Amino acid sequence: MVKIAATEAAMKEVEAGGESRMKPKVLEHDRYELRIEFQGEDHGFCNLLRRTLLEEPSVEFAGYHLEHPLLASPVVTLKTKKRMATVVLREALEKILARTEEFRKGFSQTLSDHSIG
Repeated sequence: MVKIAATEAAMKEVEAGGESRMKPKVLEHDRYELRIEFQGEDHGFCNLLRRTLLEEPSVEFAGYHLEHPLLASPVVTLKTKKRMATVVLREALEKILARTEEFRKGFSQTLSDHSIG
């Protein structure tokens, strides 16, 4: 029960507009290639972003590098063909947000169905 309460508290903080720790910094940018450092992030977000980017057929390469999980920020590299990298990135981020919202609604429904919370 403690984990569920903690999850609910985290969801309420996000819904209330909790402050994000993510600070993206563009390192390189051209039409078909983008490198962004995500200060304050780790493998969790970067792996989710990488996997979502790879769903797009125009993506030639999507990956990230994290020198040291405690001392460095991950750098995501995106290479596309025929589509602008910034557009592909924006669409992937929108897809992640939509999936997160879908999960949040389903999770909330499950909690209310089982009288949890």
